[in-house]
Amino acid sequence: MLQPADLGAGFTQASARVGTNDEAAKARPDTEKARQQYADWGQVLQYNVQYAAVSSADLVFNAKIARVMNTATYYQSPDGARAALAYTRDLPASTVANFLISESSGTMITDTQVVKDIAFPSKGDDSFAWRLTGKAVFENGFTVAFVADSVFVRIGRITGNVTAVALGQAPDRAAVTALVDAYIAHARTAE
Repeated sequence: MLQPADLGAGFTQASARVGTNDEAAKARPDTEKARQQYADWGQVLQYNVQYAAVSSADLVFNAKIARVMNTATYYQSPDGARAALAYTRDLPASTVANFLISESSGTMITDTQVVKDIAFPSKGDDSFAWRLTGKAVFENGFTVAFVADSVFVRIGRITGNVTAVALGQAPDRAAVTALVDAYIAHARTAE
């Protein structure tokens, strides 16, 4: 998982949680199918963490990352991780739009669109990247377009996702790449 030091100054951990297969299955509308998939893949558990930058007008229209979401899911074998990542890649864009970006800290996300398989350097053992765009409406009513680059990777028996959100334009590619590289380094240590 990404650590606070990977994000640099100005970020705080917004949330973190370990999720069991049963909890993950209950979050899906096809709960029984999810349970069976997790068993077939040998999924062990998942971990999610979010980091947020300190709110500031400086975050708008300059490609600075405003929020980072990171997931890691552990499997009993690389084959299970590979199958789970392939399943994710084949999900319809509308499904992805609903689960990658959600309400947090009073921010309402609307009009989310997904572009699958954007150009991004190959990472880990398998990887792909998607871009999400939409509107973010903050608690104070301020509304701005968001752009999120979401990179999915597999490192041995671990799959993960690093999603970096910027306000007004796409997040800085070098910053996103650095976050993905840091995540992969941590995953290789845990693998």
